[in-house]
Amino acid sequence: MLRLDKDPNAAYAQGIDLKNRGDCPKAIEKLRPVANMGPGYANAQTALGTCLLTVGNKGGELTKDFDDGLIWLQRAADSGWPEAQGALARVHLIGPPSVRNGPEAAYWLTLYEVNPGRVRMGFVAISDAEVTAMEKAISPADKAAGVQRAQAWRRQIWLPPPQEEGKGPEAGGKGKGPPPGGMRRPPRREGA
Repeated sequence: MLRLDKDPNAAYAQGIDLKNRGDCPKAIEKLRPVANMGPGYANAQTALGTCLLTVGNKGGELTKDFDDGLIWLQRAADSGWPEAQGALARVHLIGPPSVRNGPEAAYWLTLYEVNPGRVRMGFVAISDAEVTAMEKAISPADKAAGVQRAQAWRRQIWLPPPQEEGKGPEAGGKGKGPPPGGMRRPPRREGA
Protein backbone atom coordinates (compact mmCIF):
# COMPACT_ATOMS: atom_id res chain seq x y z
CA MET A 1 0.00 0.00 0.00
CA LEU A 2 1.32 3.44 -0.88
CA ARG A 3 1.15 5.60 2.20
CA LEU A 4 2.88 8.82 2.95
CA ASP A 5 4.70 8.65 6.24
CA LYS A 6 3.95 11.54 8.58
CA ASP A 7 7.37 12.96 7.71
CA PRO A 8 7.92 13.21 3.93
CA ASN A 9 11.63 13.92 4.55
CA ALA A 10 11.99 10.61 6.38
CA ALA A 11 10.11 8.74 3.65
CA TYR A 12 12.32 10.39 1.02
CA ALA A 13 15.51 9.53 2.93
CA GLN A 14 14.38 5.92 3.36
CA GLY A 15 13.48 5.71 -0.34
CA ILE A 16 16.85 7.09 -1.42
CA ASP A 17 18.65 4.69 0.92
CA LEU A 18 16.72 1.75 -0.54
CA LYS A 19 17.41 2.97 -4.09
CA ASN A 20 21.13 3.32 -3.36
CA ARG A 21 21.16 -0.25 -1.99
CA GLY A 22 19.57 -1.49 -5.23
CA ASP A 23 16.13 -2.22 -3.77
CA CYS A 24 14.05 -0.23 -6.24
CA PRO A 25 10.75 -2.08 -5.57
CA LYS A 26 10.81 -1.00 -1.90
CA ALA A 27 12.21 2.42 -2.81
CA ILE A 28 9.27 3.00 -5.15
CA GLU A 29 6.85 2.38 -2.25
CA LYS A 30 8.55 5.12 -0.22
CA LEU A 31 9.21 7.58 -3.07
CA ARG A 32 5.89 7.54 -4.94
CA PRO A 33 3.81 9.29 -2.24
CA VAL A 34 6.52 11.93 -1.80
CA ALA A 35 6.84 12.48 -5.56
CA ASN A 36 3.07 12.82 -5.76
CA MET A 37 3.24 15.85 -3.48
CA GLY A 38 4.10 17.87 -6.58
CA PRO A 39 6.13 21.10 -6.76
CA GLY A 40 9.28 21.08 -4.65
CA TYR A 41 9.70 17.32 -4.80
CA ALA A 42 11.57 16.97 -8.10
CA ASN A 43 14.35 15.08 -6.34
CA ALA A 44 11.86 12.40 -5.25
CA GLN A 45 10.29 12.40 -8.72
CA THR A 46 13.72 11.84 -10.28
CA ALA A 47 14.62 9.01 -7.92
CA LEU A 48 11.20 7.43 -8.44
CA GLY A 49 11.57 7.75 -12.23
CA THR A 50 14.98 6.11 -12.30
CA CYS A 51 13.78 3.23 -10.11
CA LEU A 52 10.72 2.73 -12.31
CA LEU A 53 13.00 2.59 -15.38
CA THR A 54 15.04 -0.09 -13.62
CA VAL A 55 12.12 -2.31 -12.60
CA GLY A 56 10.29 -1.64 -15.87
CA ASN A 57 13.06 -3.04 -18.06
CA LYS A 58 12.67 -6.80 -17.91
CA GLY A 59 15.60 -7.96 -20.00
CA GLY A 60 14.83 -5.53 -22.80
CA GLU A 61 11.06 -5.94 -22.59
CA LEU A 62 9.60 -2.70 -21.27
CA THR A 63 6.61 -2.65 -18.94
CA LYS A 64 4.22 0.10 -17.88
CA ASP A 65 6.62 0.87 -15.02
CA PHE A 66 9.21 1.94 -17.60
CA ASP A 67 6.70 4.30 -19.23
CA ASP A 68 5.78 5.66 -15.79
CA GLY A 69 9.47 6.20 -15.08
CA LEU A 70 9.80 8.34 -18.22
CA ILE A 71 6.77 10.37 -17.15
CA TRP A 72 8.15 10.99 -13.65
CA LEU A 73 11.55 11.97 -15.04
CA GLN A 74 9.90 14.33 -17.49
CA ARG A 75 7.85 15.95 -14.72
CA ALA A 76 11.03 16.66 -12.77
CA ALA A 77 12.99 17.70 -15.87
CA ASP A 78 10.24 20.05 -17.02
CA SER A 79 10.41 21.73 -13.61
CA GLY A 80 14.12 22.37 -14.20
CA TRP A 81 15.70 19.56 -12.15
CA PRO A 82 19.08 18.92 -13.82
CA GLU A 83 19.50 15.33 -12.62
CA ALA A 84 16.23 14.42 -14.36
CA GLN A 85 17.31 16.23 -17.53
CA GLY A 86 20.56 14.27 -17.53
CA ALA A 87 18.75 10.99 -16.91
CA LEU A 88 16.40 11.66 -19.85
CA ALA A 89 19.35 12.49 -22.10
CA ARG A 90 21.00 9.22 -21.11
CA VAL A 91 17.90 7.03 -21.60
CA HIS A 92 17.09 8.58 -25.01
CA LEU A 93 20.68 8.13 -26.14
CA ILE A 94 21.74 4.75 -24.76
CA GLY A 95 18.56 3.26 -23.29
CA PRO A 96 16.52 0.45 -24.77
CA PRO A 97 16.40 0.69 -28.58
CA SER A 98 12.67 1.47 -28.62
CA VAL A 99 13.18 4.72 -26.65
CA ARG A 100 16.37 5.93 -28.31
CA ASN A 101 15.81 9.29 -29.92
CA GLY A 102 18.75 11.48 -30.96
CA PRO A 103 16.96 14.85 -31.04
CA GLU A 104 15.29 14.11 -27.69
CA ALA A 105 18.65 13.14 -26.15
CA ALA A 106 20.21 16.32 -27.52
CA TYR A 107 17.36 18.42 -26.15
CA TRP A 108 17.67 17.10 -22.61
CA LEU A 109 21.48 17.12 -22.68
CA THR A 110 21.48 20.76 -23.81
CA LEU A 111 19.10 21.70 -21.00
CA TYR A 112 21.24 19.76 -18.52
CA GLU A 113 24.44 21.49 -19.62
CA VAL A 114 23.04 25.05 -19.31
CA ASN A 115 20.96 24.43 -16.19
CA PRO A 116 21.88 26.91 -13.43
CA GLY A 117 20.63 24.36 -10.87
CA ARG A 118 23.87 22.45 -11.38
CA VAL A 119 25.58 24.77 -8.88
CA ARG A 120 23.23 23.95 -5.99
CA MET A 121 24.48 22.07 -2.98
CA GLY A 122 23.84 18.35 -3.32
CA PHE A 123 23.76 18.36 -7.13
CA VAL A 124 24.77 14.94 -8.51
CA ALA A 125 26.58 15.51 -11.80
CA ILE A 126 27.03 13.21 -14.73
CA SER A 127 30.77 12.67 -15.10
CA ASP A 128 32.56 14.91 -17.59
CA ALA A 129 33.69 11.79 -19.46
CA GLU A 130 30.09 10.59 -19.85
CA VAL A 131 28.87 14.02 -20.98
CA THR A 132 31.67 14.13 -23.58
CA ALA A 133 30.80 10.62 -24.78
CA MET A 134 27.12 11.57 -25.02
CA GLU A 135 27.93 14.71 -27.01
CA LYS A 136 30.07 12.69 -29.43
CA ALA A 137 27.32 10.09 -29.87
CA ILE A 138 24.72 12.66 -30.96
CA SER A 139 24.75 13.45 -34.67
CA PRO A 140 25.20 17.09 -35.72
CA ALA A 141 21.64 17.19 -37.13
CA ASP A 142 20.18 15.78 -33.91
CA LYS A 143 22.29 18.20 -31.87
CA ALA A 144 21.04 21.16 -33.90
CA ALA A 145 17.42 20.05 -33.48
CA GLY A 146 17.87 19.56 -29.74
CA VAL A 147 19.59 22.92 -29.25
CA GLN A 148 16.90 24.72 -31.23
CA ARG A 149 14.15 23.10 -29.18
CA ALA A 150 15.99 23.82 -25.93
CA GLN A 151 16.10 27.53 -26.77
CA ALA A 152 12.30 27.60 -26.47
CA TRP A 153 12.22 25.67 -23.17
CA ARG A 154 10.03 27.09 -20.43
CA ARG A 155 9.73 25.70 -16.95
CA GLN A 156 6.58 23.63 -16.44
CA ILE A 157 5.42 22.61 -13.01
CA TRP A 158 3.43 19.40 -12.63
CA LEU A 159 0.58 19.62 -10.16
CA PRO A 160 -1.03 16.52 -8.73
CA PRO A 161 -4.67 16.14 -9.70
CA PRO A 162 -7.20 17.32 -7.12
CA GLN A 163 -8.01 14.57 -4.65
CA GLU A 164 -11.31 13.69 -3.06
CA GLU A 165 -11.50 13.74 0.72
CA GLY A 166 -9.90 10.57 2.09
CA LYS A 167 -8.20 9.72 -1.21
CA GLY A 168 -4.88 10.58 -2.81
CA PRO A 169 -1.26 9.89 -1.98
CA GLU A 170 -1.69 10.43 1.75
CA ALA A 171 -4.51 7.88 1.86
CA GLY A 172 -2.71 5.37 -0.31
CA GLY A 173 -3.83 6.50 -3.79
CA LYS A 174 -1.32 6.89 -6.57
CA GLY A 175 -2.33 10.43 -7.53
CA LYS A 176 -2.24 9.48 -11.19
CA GLY A 177 -4.12 11.20 -13.93
CA PRO A 178 -3.51 14.20 -16.08
CA PRO A 179 -2.49 17.37 -14.30
CA PRO A 180 -4.51 20.54 -14.74
CA GLY A 181 -3.63 22.02 -18.12
CA GLY A 182 -2.22 18.74 -19.41
CA MET A 183 1.36 17.61 -19.79
CA ARG A 184 3.60 16.65 -22.65
CA ARG A 185 4.12 12.92 -22.72
CA PRO A 186 7.42 11.26 -23.52
CA PRO A 187 7.83 10.23 -27.15
CA ARG A 188 5.99 7.01 -27.99
CA ARG A 189 8.07 3.91 -28.19
CA GLU A 190 8.02 2.06 -31.48
CA GLY A 191 5.50 -0.76 -31.40
CA ALA A 192 3.81 0.60 -28.25
